[in-house]
Amino acid sequence: MSNVVAIPKLREGIAPQFETARYFLICSLDKEGVFTSRIESCAGCEGFGRVRLLQDNHVTTLICSGIRGFYRELLVSAGVEVIGSVELGIEEALLSFRRGELHPVQATDEITGLSVEIPHEDLVCWAKELFESHGYKVFVPEDELAFPIDLVAETRCPVCNRMIRVAVCCGAHTYRSDQEIREFHHVTRTSFNARVYVYPASESVRECCFEYGIQVFDPDSDALNRDHVVPGRIPLLNQPIPGHERAFAQGGE
Repeated sequence: MSNVVAIPKLREGIAPQFETARYFLICSLDKEGVFTSRIESCAGCEGFGRVRLLQDNHVTTLICSGIRGFYRELLVSAGVEVIGSVELGIEEALLSFRRGELHPVQATDEITGLSVEIPHEDLVCWAKELFESHGYKVFVPEDELAFPIDLVAETRCPVCNRMIRVAVCCGAHTYRSDQEIREFHHVTRTSFNARVYVYPASESVRECCFEYGIQVFDPDSDALNRDHVVPGRIPLLNQPIPGHERAFAQGGE
């Protein structure tokens, strides 16, 4: 089986940051040490899409310049070797890799200290793109008292045409997610039809959100990232909204 190497690309060099790179050089190295390569593009402004791109292309090694600890750990846990802080040109980096001169970061390096932080701005970007791709109008609330609401997503009910307002909280405002979820519930309980908490979903997060009737969106969920609009049904949401139950039946029936 060939080694598949990915390099984030900016013009003819290595892009300075993995999470924002628009293009990736995907190279397959066969047993004779010969590379075959192609270019893959990745839109959007967050790192989750880049992780999925590498997974979809069966990448075994990432050679990059800068990468956040959170995404480095995601890739390492998925079996991808991450070689960071590489300041070489692309061709020179590939030659160095083929000669065995580049090595992945070990678990004792800075990855341990950095991986506890989940990039909040990336969660917001992912959520905004997800809702917009399903036909929602999305905006940032202007009211300072709206904390911890990051986004408001609006769409028309496909059955009655009334407006559906969804409050979106992207996690990691505070150290404790249970406190954040309780505050989110308190702020949104009267002004919104539905509430969504965006965060990598642990069992404790799911249980806390279930207690308050809040839907969890896990950015690493294949079902969410590959979901499609179903005619006659409110997109993305899976918990019936009072007065709009028909829009949650199969096909809106």
